[in-house]
Amino acid sequence: MLLEQRGFPLFKFWGVEVSVSFWYLIIMGFIIVLWPAMGGMAVADGVLWALVITASLLIHDFAHAAVAKRHKLRPSIVLTAFGGFCFTDREAKSDGDDIRMVLAGPLVSLALAAVALSAVLFIPEVVASSPVTQTMVTALLWVNLLWGLVNLLLPIWPLDGGRLFHLVLRRFKDEKTAREWALKASIYTVIPVGIVGLVQFMSLLIALFAVFVLIDNVQALNSNQSLLRRKSAKSKNQASSFHEGLLEEAEEAMEAGDWREAARLAHHMRSVGSMPAKMLDEVWTILGIATMKMGEYDEALSYLKRAPQKRRVKQAIQRCEEETTGDG
Repeated sequence: MLLEQRGFPLFKFWGVEVSVSFWYLIIMGFIIVLWPAMGGMAVADGVLWALVITASLLIHDFAHAAVAKRHKLRPSIVLTAFGGFCFTDREAKSDGDDIRMVLAGPLVSLALAAVALSAVLFIPEVVASSPVTQTMVTALLWVNLLWGLVNLLLPIWPLDGGRLFHLVLRRFKDEKTAREWALKASIYTVIPVGIVGLVQFMSLLIALFAVFVLIDNVQALNSNQSLLRRKSAKSKNQASSFHEGLLEEAEEAMEAGDWREAARLAHHMRSVGSMPAKMLDEVWTILGIATMKMGEYDEALSYLKRAPQKRRVKQAIQRCEEETTGDG
């Protein structure tokens, strides 16, 4: 529900298709009809708030879209249950590109809030000149201030804050850990947000938002599916459990003096996927020493010269060179 990617087409601007979901129309209907009645406002005020909210969400998401287009992505915007979402036809090439796209929306929202606040402070007579301008400037200020801060500061997935938190975690943790921490942080954040919204502010909308986020996050956590298909920088430098197991077996074979088995396992590691540079250094060392022990000195030299030049490796190189020179 929170991440509906389809809706009723509204318009297309700057090559970006904009759609609206059925749920967004229901929420706007609530703001136009029921919210004014609950707060003692006129329906006209509800209409103005709905217009400002819609315009603010579109500006926020077009900021995302502008950065997406700069990175050669094809964005589209959907106004859905509790906000707008900017989708792209594919993932960005890097986490850095994603961070720039994520930050664009909240920063533009806060800039709009700053414009509204400046109007209140420096041209108050214009703001107060009519009920319409007063309502619209007030709505512009609070909608963009709150939406900008929520999206920037609260790690709620799939809002911008949750996405930003996940992207930062990916720089320091492997993908699985980053995913779990991001979703759990979102769950632990949205529960008190929902409680405070319902109890303190008597807002059914905030409570419903919290419930739907909670459901989405729990389902995502239990699914074990990655939040991004693109591997994190940390994951790229992390050894798989498969490689770790093979390396452990190869080291055991070396200790037992089973040179042929150690070499076989090391070759198997090289043939199956990539591995971190540090682990590859250990593989070259095992291959070089094991091959030397089997008397294949020329082949051993080719491996040993790729291994870190530690004392053990240097001694093996010297032995191979002596043997090959003696053969000549």
